[in-house]
Amino acid sequence: MNDYHQQLLTAFLNGLAKLEQPLPPKVQSQLHDLAQQMKANPDTIGNLDSIAADYPPLDTLYHQECNQLEQNVGVRNKGLPPQPIPNEATQELTNSAIAIFTAPDSVDQAKTKTNPNLLQRIWQTIRGKN
Repeated sequence: MNDYHQQLLTAFLNGLAKLEQPLPPKVQSQLHDLAQQMKANPDTIGNLDSIAADYPPLDTLYHQECNQLEQNVGVRNKGLPPQPIPNEATQELTNSAIAIFTAPDSVDQAKTKTNPNLLQRIWQTIRGKN
């Protein structure tokens, strides 16, 4: 999974954790399908934009999180480029996403299973502040 996909997945998980109500069945089903795809190929994240677009509250939060990440990335140092995100973090992010997406209530699972330390480490790496 490249850095951009990690940013999108991080933004999606953050947005999901901020929802107040469970997802509609159609969106929850799309997340279950995406989890199966990620199990087969961990580098795939599907089309998070279209999944989010099917549920406007999630779409709003997802895009807010994307914008926040883009702003943070814009604050990078002018020195050396950021180090690549370690494979362990990528695997942990992928495993967290699969666990959240396969849960019967992904919103509740995101609230309880999202690892803020992992997401913070990923953001810091993306921003180049190791």
